[in-house]
Amino acid sequence: MFATPAPTAQLLLVEDNRSQAMIIERMLQEGGAGFEVIHVGTLREAKEHLESSRVACILLDLTLPDASRLDGLSEIKIVAPEAPVVVVTADNDAGRGIKAVQSGAQDYLLKGQMDSTQLCRSVGFAIERGRSEQQLAHRALHDDLTGLPNRVLFLDRLMYALAQTERLDSQVGIFFLDLDGFKGVNDRLGHLAGDALLRAMAGRLLGWVRPGDTVSRFGGDEFTVLVREVTASEEAALIAERLTDAVRIPVSLEGEEVSLTPSIGIALGGSSQKPNDLLDRADKAMYSAKRRPDTNYEIAVAA
Repeated sequence: MFATPAPTAQLLLVEDNRSQAMIIERMLQEGGAGFEVIHVGTLREAKEHLESSRVACILLDLTLPDASRLDGLSEIKIVAPEAPVVVVTADNDAGRGIKAVQSGAQDYLLKGQMDSTQLCRSVGFAIERGRSEQQLAHRALHDDLTGLPNRVLFLDRLMYALAQTERLDSQVGIFFLDLDGFKGVNDRLGHLAGDALLRAMAGRLLGWVRPGDTVSRFGGDEFTVLVREVTASEEAALIAERLTDAVRIPVSLEGEEVSLTPSIGIALGGSSQKPNDLLDRADKAMYSAKRRPDTNYEIAVAA
């Protein structure tokens, strides 16, 4: 069985020949796919639509007024990398079909050689495969327990943020948090309570950060926060205090009010910094903060 989209799901048909577009739309109706079909005739129009709307699947002709062969597919995948694409073309070139699939298309259908059942099945399979690929990609880049980005995704976002600092004339702030006392809570109340506590902390941190910032779980009771556009050490200190206030709010677990305090290591850097180096500085500063009697955070000295 192939996936049946919801009646309101949109399918984007990119086809410059209106007669061919009408044939494809009729096939979709006959096959009972239940799509709202949006038809555009150029690559430019397709990109404009994809920049403002999400679609369940894209049916793409390879010969368009403003794109030929696989150029259109390449540009579509840049604008909407997660949208499944089924190429529908009159180009009976087996080699190009293979290249289309290798370039990100889910299937390659020939006009005049497909019927409504084949078309709808191909679209349904493309949507299902797209969902599976997205789920696999999400699991590879996110923590299973909290749903937060993991170390791999965090470093990728950090690399991008560092590259932007020169243009923005600012620094990036890395806040490395370790939850003091978490092991005692986990041992005393059990792993299920410990997991609930970690999820609560993840929600707290997510609720604090601004759009564009990133909260990540590195494993155990360690979290990292990427804050863009930090102007000075004084601002970083204020951020650390706010993160501390968020973590300290008690959590009700097994009939007990549990309150933790984080140790926070902070590193500030710009475009000349390497992501792993900046993260290591924040990690070392966190361990140093654990030994401080006067405060729970420490800002790493610039490298």
